[in-house]
Amino acid sequence: MNHTVLHRTSLDAAGSRVTGLDRLPLAEGLFRTKGATATLESRDIESPFGFDDLVGSFTADVPPGGEIELTVKVRIADAWTEWFPLGALSAGGWTSTGKTVDDDGIVDIDTLKLNKKASAFRYRLKFKAGKKAVRLRSVAVTISDAEVPQAPPVFSTGPWVRDLGLAPRSQGDAQEKYKHDICSPTSLAMVLEFWGFNQGLEEVALAAQDRGSLLFGNWPANVAYAGSLGLEGHVARLESLTDGETEIALGRPVIVSVTFAEGELPNAPIKKTRGHVMVIGGFTPEGDVIAYDPAGKGRDQVRRIYPRTAFHKVWRVNKRGLAYLIGSTFPRVFTVGAPVADLWTKPVRRAGVKLDDDAHLSQILYGEVVTALEAKGEWVRVRAEEQESFLHADAWQGYPGWMKADTLVSARPPRSGPIVRVRQALLQRGDDLLTLSVGTRLASVSENGKDTVVRLLDGNLAEIPSDSLYSAPAQPTAASRAEIIRTAELFLGTSYYWGGRSGVQPDPKIGVDCSGLVSLAYRIHGRDVPRDSHE
Repeated sequence: MNHTVLHRTSLDAAGSRVTGLDRLPLAEGLFRTKGATATLESRDIESPFGFDDLVGSFTADVPPGGEIELTVKVRIADAWTEWFPLGALSAGGWTSTGKTVDDDGIVDIDTLKLNKKASAFRYRLKFKAGKKAVRLRSVAVTISDAEVPQAPPVFSTGPWVRDLGLAPRSQGDAQEKYKHDICSPTSLAMVLEFWGFNQGLEEVALAAQDRGSLLFGNWPANVAYAGSLGLEGHVARLESLTDGETEIALGRPVIVSVTFAEGELPNAPIKKTRGHVMVIGGFTPEGDVIAYDPAGKGRDQVRRIYPRTAFHKVWRVNKRGLAYLIGSTFPRVFTVGAPVADLWTKPVRRAGVKLDDDAHLSQILYGEVVTALEAKGEWVRVRAEEQESFLHADAWQGYPGWMKADTLVSARPPRSGPIVRVRQALLQRGDDLLTLSVGTRLASVSENGKDTVVRLLDGNLAEIPSDSLYSAPAQPTAASRAEIIRTAELFLGTSYYWGGRSGVQPDPKIGVDCSGLVSLAYRIHGRDVPRDSHE
């Protein structure tokens, strides 16, 4: 299993222990140093499974004289390990710490390999400011275990059936002393050019080279260099080719690491490799992978088609789905991490609630996805992807508007799960209570009849009464109409609220608007309908 935690928003970093840092608005990053030194230590981050492998990465602007050092510790059984050093970034580039060994595991250049499975981790960044402040934009930790699916997911067609059309580059075009070792920076150079940074092959290779091991293929080092150019990026272990398809649908090529023996990857320009990096640039109508493989001898030999099943084996099975995800700041997919977020026509602070405020467009529930298009201070212009609109763009798309950035998280929501069926549900999260609205989808972990344990977006577990949840059938049943009407009846006696679409409101007398009522009533049954009545 694979899991990646990305901290990119203020809500992502909530609960962290912070000294010497100022928070930044979303468009600028996470934190900026306000003195000579600073520290960021995350809260305890629970894993959904026992893991034995960890890779950390971050993007930052580090001026001359500045430095950021990344360390992690993990929890094995009930005890925490010592801090493991994963590397440091200065203005001169990334430096790994070589091999660090203790009784719990080993840091091998860029990967922490554990002797026993861990259940949680914590990361720490230590900052040293230079002539100017250091700015941290994002930090990520990806974990995995050895459990892998032996077959790729069944392919279905979609917006990922496309070729992003990268400009091909061959590592063989470099000098003899470099060309056998620079598949990673060559792949990075192709992706950088895709995002508008057309740089020489050897320029990228030398800039992304690990100053400690002198390797060109250090994963966090390559990501850190992309980050120094202003791009977003992190190392991830993707769960399957479906995750790759999601990135391609968003127009974002994916750099991946593979290992294969002779005959395992048909049509490859090399017979075998203990470690090689290439770019996924799209998918064919049959689901095969369109790859830009820098091992191709000459640029006309770089673009390749690799069979889906074979590619799954050499990437997901052999390399645990390792990938570098690099792209522009916007557009970017986020998830609502507050019980409810308001969507507005423009970014203006309101003093209170007006039931007939036509600037109030809609509401977005916890766990619903938005695409952020731009940021302005504490506000973000988004499309609410689970509320479709037609007339705004003369084509179906997510509902547009502005929302507060402090309601967003980077975690991806569950693809399926039970939905809250009561107007307001109380969840017990440790010593805290969390109130969620009808229509909120949750990730179920276990159920004992009375209560259901769910995993929240921040990785923590919470309990909710089982009778507060409804699992919609795959297809409508004889009970479907009654369930939809029962949900609508939850709002009998409440006030009409222009743009209202939630059971969680500042006053229990406040309800929803007509299309919000319909949206929630059908969402309980696993159906998302257009946001506005005229649609």
